Amino acid sequence: MIDKRKFWSVNRITLLLLFLFFLLFFVSFTFSRYESNVEGKVVSNIAFYLLEAGTYTEDLEMFEIVPDGNNYIFEVEVSNYKDDVRSDVDLSYQLSLVTTTNLPINYEIYLNDGAQNTITSKEVFQDEDMMYFFRFLTSERNFSKDSDLTDHYQIVINFPKEYNEEAYQDLIDSVQIVIDSKQV
Repeated sequence: MIDKRKFWSVNRITLLLLFLFFLLFFVSFTFSRYESNVEGKVVSNIAFYLLEAGTYTEDLEMFEIVPDGNNYIFEVEVSNYKDDVRSDVDLSYQLSLVTTTNLPINYEIYLNDGAQNTITSKEVFQDEDMMYFFRFLTSERNFSKDSDLTDHYQIVINFPKEYNEEAYQDLIDSVQIVIDSKQV
């Protein structure tokens, strides 16, 4: 004869384990079904300190940019001082964006809260691996060694909504900010 007490205790444990298994399975499945869409702007702050002549680069994190037609703004500051140290020489510099040609993204650069796009030229070039890139150039700026100076740039990136297609789903665009400075 079957002991009813032992039978129900084993079945309770089995039923409890089955319930937990199904609960974990369906909860993870439920969470994977949903996605969130953010309508805000990605804002990133980058600073360059030009204490001596040279080339400085920084990569932009482009993971949050989607083809929604919104403007994504990256704040960039270029200074001739850091803390209590200032450049010993007069410097001129030029800011440029170097991007891959994978995605049809629009770029604009604004200087010191200005209303005019400061991109002076756009060129296509190939590197040594025969890969194509765009280079967006701004005009040259000067920093005097006699005072602490800072230029504020806003890089506005727009990925138009009409490119919300499967063909662009797995592509990424690499964007690099390049500051070329030289002694004047």
